[in-house]
Amino acid sequence: MRIGITDSGVGGLSVCAELEVLLRRAPLDTDVEIVYLNAALRDDYAYNAMPDRETKLRTFAGFLENAYRRYRPDHLYIACNSLSVLFRDPFFDPQRRVPVRGIVRTGLEAMRSALRAQPDAGIAVFATPTTVAEGTYLAALLDEGLEEPRVVQQACPGLPDAISNDHSGGQARELLQRFVPEALAQFRTCPDRLIAFLGCTHYGYQAGVFETLLRDRVAQTTVLNPNPAAAEDIVAWLGRAPGNGRLSVRVVSPYRIPEKPMTSLGRYLGASAPGTVAALRAAVCDPGLYDS
Repeated sequence: MRIGITDSGVGGLSVCAELEVLLRRAPLDTDVEIVYLNAALRDDYAYNAMPDRETKLRTFAGFLENAYRRYRPDHLYIACNSLSVLFRDPFFDPQRRVPVRGIVRTGLEAMRSALRAQPDAGIAVFATPTTVAEGTYLAALLDEGLEEPRVVQQACPGLPDAISNDHSGGQARELLQRFVPEALAQFRTCPDRLIAFLGCTHYGYQAGVFETLLRDRVAQTTVLNPNPAAAEDIVAWLGRAPGNGRLSVRVVSPYRIPEKPMTSLGRYLGASAPGTVAALRAAVCDPGLYDS
């Protein structure tokens, strides 16, 4: 069985690593290969840099066509929040030829669960400009009856690159010292309890920085990183019995991953997911992912 995980960049390797941990702890009754497919066009040009929604749709559709043809995943999980919300568009109906799920489903369930435990909390969704512009999380929460003044969205441009290039958290902290106050200022009245949702796979790597800066302002803050839950969702989705199947991991990118993010991600992922770290170091450069 081949499980494809895709993201715009390498942030979603956290989901890949979490899945590796789960499958090593409890192997399935079949061999599993995890193929991480980096959907960014270049290190310095991904979906949030594209000029309009139509370009994003056409570009991701072309990527998926090539990914299916070249790597033939049996299941595909879209770990990228931006691409997950875009994939809901009917434009992608031709690309639904294998079972596909996205992290938006995981994220919404995480927020629902947190709200059941803290029904009076406000929610701040920290995400990329594309995810904020699509408004999927906001619309879903409002549809479920949450009052609009209790939900805010905060775009964090530049934060994924800052996190990838600096594992110390210094660059992330510098940006979040601006984004966190901006988010809280959107509430009519700052809530006594806050659920902070990290709506980009990169953000989970620096969840501690988010937590520190938020709790300085709202003491009762819960930070939700959906990445571990995404791996649990994938395992549950596969629905296989436990067994002795072997596990392998492969990372594929349309460009050579630069040394800075490779070093930072290796340190973020640590020793718990050796297969993912080794696959990152041996990443296959395949420009054909964006051949027309």
